[in-house]
Amino acid sequence: MSTVSEERYVDLSKLCDKVDSELFDPLSWILVLNLDLIPEEDIMANENLRFSYNLMQQKYKEAIDIAKAIAASKNPISKYFNMLLKMDPDLSKTSEIAKAFFALSLRRIEIIEKLGIKKI
Repeated sequence: MSTVSEERYVDLSKLCDKVDSELFDPLSWILVLNLDLIPEEDIMANENLRFSYNLMQQKYKEAIDIAKAIAASKNPISKYFNMLLKMDPDLSKTSEIAKAFFALSLRRIEIIEKLGIKKI
């Protein structure tokens, strides 16, 4: 799957269609694209943001652990994590989609770090 690192807009639906179109429903509620705009402290304080962040960083074991914890919780978004784990228990399809989905954020983070820009 080609990356979308130079595009400004990432179409999650098209990415899911290439791998498994049924994953669009849960992933559209779970994944957050603009992680480069969110301060790291906020990401680490929020399980859902950490899930997306770990996928972006290709830390799949950590992402699965978070997904299982949220799925077992009373969190309103837990139904989407349950749906996701039922469709993709090892997150193999999700990781394939995430690589392309987060390519844009990763590219922006690389540029921000290279230029020494600080997040507020």
